[in-house]
Amino acid sequence: MKWNKKIVFRFLLAVFCVSITGCGSVSSEEPLGSGYEEVTYTQNSISEPSAHQITLQFRKPSGGRIMIWPSAGGVVVRNDVAVFVGDKAWKQPSFGERWPMKPRLFAVKAPELPLDITDEVLWRWSKQSKKNFTEIFGKDYISYSKETNNVLEFHFFIVSIPDWKELNISMEWSQLSDIMREVKEKGVVHKDLRWGTSYIEKGFKPEVQK
Repeated sequence: MKWNKKIVFRFLLAVFCVSITGCGSVSSEEPLGSGYEEVTYTQNSISEPSAHQITLQFRKPSGGRIMIWPSAGGVVVRNDVAVFVGDKAWKQPSFGERWPMKPRLFAVKAPELPLDITDEVLWRWSKQSKKNFTEIFGKDYISYSKETNNVLEFHFFIVSIPDWKELNISMEWSQLSDIMREVKEKGVVHKDLRWGTSYIEKGFKPEVQK
């Protein structure tokens, strides 16, 4: 059960701050290479513990920053491309409720828009593995991304109540480039419901994917 606790912890971190605007002061900046930076904002409160929100930003050669994603982690950078896990709102909350967030897998070549590559990665994996994509579509939760020996590794949970199934996908950077090209060419620009951040996502209807 330790992995689902980790996901819940990620969700709790994501709801600490309503938005970057007025969220608080910058408490740390960590360069990641190629202009990408993890910038942490801290909101102090008299009655509650300080809340921290880690963002992924891109520092332009001219100086200013571009917000890539307001709640990000697991960033892997190679050359001008960054892969990361970002918390995304999947629907509007009911009155008085917290934002329902879900971690998604993104790739970006700043200053271009980030690409939500989650479904494309899972669909290609299911095709190569001869698995049924409809069984995992919409039930996936990405836990982390990392790079080992120049190979990207993505760790997912597939929620199939009452079981939690783990799924590890390894990928070459050349494969990622092909996925990014596919999503960019066939995707549609959206705005995250909570953050208002623009991104591109390729729409999937699993029942017609072959």
